[in-house]
Amino acid sequence: MEDFYCVITFHVTQHALIFEKTLIDKGLDVKLMPVPRQVSSSCGTAAKVSCNKKSEIIQLCKDKNIPVDSFHRVENPKGNNWFLKHLKK
Repeated sequence: MEDFYCVITFHVTQHALIFEKTLIDKGLDVKLMPVPRQVSSSCGTAAKVSCNKKSEIIQLCKDKNIPVDSFHRVENPKGNNWFLKHLKK
């Protein structure tokens, strides 16, 4: 498990859905998810994306006029995964 992941937030869910379709059409990995607790947004939907593709994704959004709220790098808390702790017992 990586120590971090990246999400893009949106002002409305419709923009998240358009974003997802656009990235899939371009062959980029994307997964819609609830906005993480560490991040706030006007909409409850975020898109998990590759952190390494940030520049490409931001440019694609500009080219396609897809409104985004912001790009976030979210740190995974160390040792706080209750499921993994349960498996170790």
